[in-house]
Amino acid sequence: MSILSWFTNGWESSAVNADDRIIVKRLKSKGVSKTELPITVGDIKRGIAVDAHGYQNEVVLFLRKNKRDR
Repeated sequence: MSILSWFTNGWESSAVNADDRIIVKRLKSKGVSKTELPITVGDIKRGIAVDAHGYQNEVVLFLRKNKRDR
């Protein structure tokens, strides 16, 4: 335990755990099993979402122009 953790009371670790609990969307894994995979804020930050069978799915975000603004 470091001296800094005495003052933060584990705030940093609880923030990381909170990111892994917030589900943004549920998608199907690209692995062989095709199981449903909850994508969390933590997965987006890491860029990898691992399914129940251990397959690592790459998380990619992109923006698209609104179809009404054409």
